[in-house]
Amino acid sequence: MAKSRLKHEIDNADIESTPAKRARIEQDQTDAPSQEITPELDVSRNKTGVTRLRGKQAQGSQAGGPEIGIVECVELVDFMCHEKASVRLCPKVNFITGQNGSGKSAILTALIIALGGKATTTNRAGSLKGFIREGCQRAIVRVELRNRGADAYRPDIYGSSIIIERQLRNSSAMTSQFKIMNGDTNAVVSRKKEDVVNITDYMAIQVDNPINILSQDAAREFLASTSPDK
Repeated sequence: MAKSRLKHEIDNADIESTPAKRARIEQDQTDAPSQEITPELDVSRNKTGVTRLRGKQAQGSQAGGPEIGIVECVELVDFMCHEKASVRLCPKVNFITGQNGSGKSAILTALIIALGGKATTTNRAGSLKGFIREGCQRAIVRVELRNRGADAYRPDIYGSSIIIERQLRNSSAMTSQFKIMNGDTNAVVSRKKEDVVNITDYMAIQVDNPINILSQDAAREFLASTSPDK
């Protein structure tokens, strides 16, 4: 009786090892939900003290392009030749066209000034007062930066976009003043230039670096100093 039961168990084992079993196992594996394996992340801390995570955790943002540091809008009020202008930009390549003297370079200059650049960096004026439209006492430049995704800069404070505003005054007491706002609520978060520097440093925006922002004058200098054989 014991031998018969043992033979029955061996026969069942042989049946389970047949191609039919393998087909059933493969079908079960196909039907089972797939698991996404999260790779290890490279954690680093920049000089602003904010930890950034690099890796495939931000797969959604990588698929659709960068989610921080994208300039979404530039606004100018009584700045250079513009009485009031607002330019919405797309995430990738933008072309701004117009006749000579229509204010194309003023938009780029406003971007530099709003993000904390010096007047001498732009090669357009010797001081911030020189950017104020003739006959006006003050000028305002405002830049909105995208701040979304896994690498967002303090989104609990600044929201999904950060608005940096700089007001220029034709006054000897105070020539400029910053205002940093939460783009979702328009609430003022800070008025310190130090925080502007922290934001631009985190987003790797260097307004005085020609690789980031190349002005017409800087481009001419590069072309003039380049030898044809190089």
